[in-house]
Amino acid sequence: MQWVRRGSFAILLLFLMLFPFGPLFPWSPVWPGYAVEKLQRADVLYEEGTVLDPAYRNVDRYIAEAEQFHGLHVDKRLTVVDCRSWDDLRRFMPYNYSRALGGVTVATGTVIYISPKLREKNLDAGEYLRHEISHATLNQNQAVWNALRMGRQAWFTEGVAVLFGRQRAFVTAKEFTDRAKKDDLQPVFSGAPTPDMRFAYQAWRYFWDYELRMAGRERFYRFQSGCLKDPDGCRKSFASVYGMQVADAVTRFQEDVRAGRFQAID
Repeated sequence: MQWVRRGSFAILLLFLMLFPFGPLFPWSPVWPGYAVEKLQRADVLYEEGTVLDPAYRNVDRYIAEAEQFHGLHVDKRLTVVDCRSWDDLRRFMPYNYSRALGGVTVATGTVIYISPKLREKNLDAGEYLRHEISHATLNQNQAVWNALRMGRQAWFTEGVAVLFGRQRAFVTAKEFTDRAKKDDLQPVFSGAPTPDMRFAYQAWRYFWDYELRMAGRERFYRFQSGCLKDPDGCRKSFASVYGMQVADAVTRFQEDVRAGRFQAID
């Protein structure tokens, strides 16, 4: 039975290693190589011995603004990890690792990872924090299984996250408008994979900016509520609340962009 005891010990040791050095890192009682900045509503982990980007100290404010934007509460404390290296991000997120990521939010809505891409490309950390906090707000207000399914509704979740983030890391407002005047937007909203995510993110952003201006926030809240309860029924919820199919709303949106009745703003 000695081999059983050794095997059990090895399994236990491997499990414990998942906390400080693997996917359970945010829930670990210790964070090797990382310092912590404790805010009122979040813990920010960043590379030990470095200076924390000031944007991270605004996380409490971003949470409050996200609650107001979405009309929802963020009841659980956030852990924000500013990953010191790509190797760290790979260890923390082996199931969703990609060098294309700027940030990613765990389905529980309690953990946000920010990738080294921001430092490498000198991107605005505040934009990405706001973006991910939008995701965290939605995730905390739905079942984890629904949060995982919501990934198929990028036209909604990514659009409002980019809008709330006021992101300039993708195409500019002018680039979006120029392209929307000559290219059909329907494929971007079809749910099929798109080869140009930078344009898609902004198209989704300006679509929601348009809908919020046209129909107001209360209607958006009703659609959002239905979508959170049934992510696969997001388009049905949209039709019920807005009185038209998503495709028809996209046509109306594009017509107003082309006619100059809607001005996209960076």
